[in-house]
Amino acid sequence: MKKRYIRLLLCLLGVSLGMVSCIHDDTTGFVNEVSDITIAKMSGDGMNESGDAAFVEFMKPVHFEAEVSQSLKEYELAYEWRVGYISDYKDGKPVIDSMRFVSTEPALEYAFNRVGEFLVRLRVYNEFGSTFHYVTVTVKAGMETGLLVLSSDDAGNGRLSFCPVLSDANELLQAKAEDFNVDVWSMINPDFELRDAWDICLMNSGNYKGSVFVLSESQKCIYELEKNTLMVLRKMDLTLLLEWDIQPVALSVYNTNLGVLSKGGQVVGSQLTANGLVNDSWWGKDMKATKLYQADFINAAEEATIISFPMIADNDQEKMFLYQGSSKVYNSGNEFSGHRIINYLLVGERVKRLVVVSESKNSSGKVRITVFNQVPDHWTLGELFAKESESQVRDYSVSSPLTLTPESQVLYNGLWNEVFYTSGNKVYRWRYTDALPDASASGRNVLTIPGEATCIAQSPDGEYLYVGGYDAGASGLKGNVYVYKTQDFSFVAKFEGVADKPLKLFYKDVK
Repeated sequence: MKKRYIRLLLCLLGVSLGMVSCIHDDTTGFVNEVSDITIAKMSGDGMNESGDAAFVEFMKPVHFEAEVSQSLKEYELAYEWRVGYISDYKDGKPVIDSMRFVSTEPALEYAFNRVGEFLVRLRVYNEFGSTFHYVTVTVKAGMETGLLVLSSDDAGNGRLSFCPVLSDANELLQAKAEDFNVDVWSMINPDFELRDAWDICLMNSGNYKGSVFVLSESQKCIYELEKNTLMVLRKMDLTLLLEWDIQPVALSVYNTNLGVLSKGGQVVGSQLTANGLVNDSWWGKDMKATKLYQADFINAAEEATIISFPMIADNDQEKMFLYQGSSKVYNSGNEFSGHRIINYLLVGERVKRLVVVSESKNSSGKVRITVFNQVPDHWTLGELFAKESESQVRDYSVSSPLTLTPESQVLYNGLWNEVFYTSGNKVYRWRYTDALPDASASGRNVLTIPGEATCIAQSPDGEYLYVGGYDAGASGLKGNVYVYKTQDFSFVAKFEGVADKPLKLFYKDVK
């Protein structure tokens, strides 16, 4: 019986093999030939030769296009473009928030609305399958590094002008006026009006490091701008900080805080939080300041970090004050009893000392220059108002008005260990241990520009001085920027008609 079943199974197997062998091998009725897709190359704005990386500008439309082919031409191709922001890299691979669908066109027309790195993915497909191509796109705003100028016209309309550089401040020496974007604010922030702008500063530490803050008097607010794009992040109401009407005219950053000087002389400190400004107005409410100065110190623990604190001169109390926090306020004691403080600044590179110019309230023409103790870092601010010896106080008489005034902008140049300051249409250089230069100064001690010298700044290496000038008789934009060598005040470059009346300028470098 068993053998009979085996014979039957073998017989059935043989029949099956015979039936399979009868099928013709060349039959094509059940099979279609596949049309393979190939993306040969990607090209477009800012694209490298290999087509896998591109460098583009923030908010500027770009065009990307791929060379696509398939083995059979009669099949229709479809396209899908997706873009994802790269938030991080892990094990050498990008971390993407999501791949957002943006287009079905063969060529991509797109403007990136965020600074940073993106992954662009092109999928090309037909009825048989698909193939992919990836491009890493680096988006720069074009405003990360360069010379930034805040200005205002006669009607109080504020303006931001910016001259970008790729990597080095020395590129400004070859720049032209045409390289300035003179309409940054209205271009980037069309929904925000900038009126009666008085001051601008850059946060140099804390959670908001790199953010740019712009002060508006009539709008009684501070704008916080994104560090790379200068786009308004928020508008903060200053009327919440004071019981009386505030007319803000000067601004100082300190760690994660802001100090504001009102036109009436009141000073208010405020903590900057994610929800806006937190009132700390007990500080300064009894003071009458003529100037708000940002005192920058090197953080000894982190050499690349600068810690800033606001410093003021209160001529009613005949004292200087430095604010380190809600519980630490230092003052100069009786050092300026009977004197009016004219101007002041910190000198020195790593080790700072305070230099103050004052004049007698009771005796006309009596000038005093006080040089205070050296302070190694912000941990020793309590020693800031200590004098090393009586030789640090210099009293002398003058027969003509001082060239240094309370309105003068002052800066310290570490390359030459000298002070530069504005006065009328001139910029003076001063060795702070000597008497101030008078109106007869000449040669390397003074430079003269057309119109008015309104503000000054210097290159990161101290080699070059930037001077903001205002020519009231000029047509069009009346603000100019001049560049001089700090060594001898020799002329280097002029950028004419790049701003309204310059209020403040500085070299901006976000890293």
